[in-house]
Amino acid sequence: MKDPVHVIQQIAGAFEQHPSDEFSLIENGAIAGQYLARFWQPVALARDLKPGSAKRIKILGGYHTLYRAEDGEFKLVQDRCPHRGTSLAYGWVEGSSIRCRYHGWKFSGDGQGEDFPAETATYARSICLKTYPAREYLGVIFGYFGAGEPPEFLRFPELEDESAGELLSVATVLPYNYFQRVENDIDEVHVHFTHGEFAGSFGISDIPLIAATETDYGLVNVATRPDGSKLFTHAFMPNVMLREVVTQQDRSQLTVHAAWRVPIDDTSTLSLFIDRVANPDKSMHEKLKTMIDPNELAAKIMSCEMTLDDVDELHPLLPVIQDTVCMAGQGVVADRKAENLGRSDRAIGLLRRLWLRELRALRAEEPLKNWRRTTEEKLQMVELANAA
Repeated sequence: MKDPVHVIQQIAGAFEQHPSDEFSLIENGAIAGQYLARFWQPVALARDLKPGSAKRIKILGGYHTLYRAEDGEFKLVQDRCPHRGTSLAYGWVEGSSIRCRYHGWKFSGDGQGEDFPAETATYARSICLKTYPAREYLGVIFGYFGAGEPPEFLRFPELEDESAGELLSVATVLPYNYFQRVENDIDEVHVHFTHGEFAGSFGISDIPLIAATETDYGLVNVATRPDGSKLFTHAFMPNVMLREVVTQQDRSQLTVHAAWRVPIDDTSTLSLFIDRVANPDKSMHEKLKTMIDPNELAAKIMSCEMTLDDVDELHPLLPVIQDTVCMAGQGVVADRKAENLGRSDRAIGLLRRLWLRELRALRAEEPLKNWRRTTEEKLQMVELANAA
């Protein structure tokens, strides 16, 4: 089959004009792209890059070369060699440096020219690469693409707690605009319909009332059900979500789940999540390697070759398939002018207002809110009605 990402985008339909919002488009100097570049963003899973290897990545509308030095340290540099413009990702890693495959130009991890075989040593010292801060956290590689010093790195003690279970990290490419995924993260009601079998397996059956409040880090969405139980979803500005979910890895209980939704470009998204699973399926990593591509299945569903009910209920990324069908079904870039929001969309409305406020301040060169997590304590994510 053709590239399933492109198939889905073709089915969903490309957008013909800019949407009415400011937060969807990030390419070509768009204000939302400038804003996202001011935050640490995940770019890859550490396990996918062995020492001495390089990878070409696209993030926030631009290409970069990510490589892992022979000592295991990650380096993030401009994609194209400044000599003749081929991607450095196709070259060799030598120690902590990278050498271009085209003409052998070699640069250190901090961007300094080291060896230009056909040129003079003086010439080599005069040409440098642009480099970006990179770091590893919980098995994920993060990069900073903004100007100046990067902000304080956002940590999650909920995920660092080894007593809560084993770590599981997954990265997938979604064939639609990133902001649709960001909004979906705080849409509690969709769970009852899009992922009904997961909610039902944990006894979550009643549709909740939604309340949302701005916080120091973004917003908290509180879903209160008739029995008084509450589920909390924490949205960290600009594009991170933390909550507890029922997962394919363990449907018997709620699992700590953090997710980043990073635009690759205007029409595709790097979706990366980290879970702490108390009773993990030991074969899950193997299942992830051998599974049918979620986008391939979503493309068949959207072209009416099959239905969501036909998908293997044990597919390790079944929720991703379900969400892709619904969100790509909005269009590659959603047309929010045609929406009719209701009371269940209060968190989505608040999220948009926060984004628009910050983007307008950025455009006017006014102070932005310093989003931060002010406590190292774990955030509340579930409150059961019968809790003592």
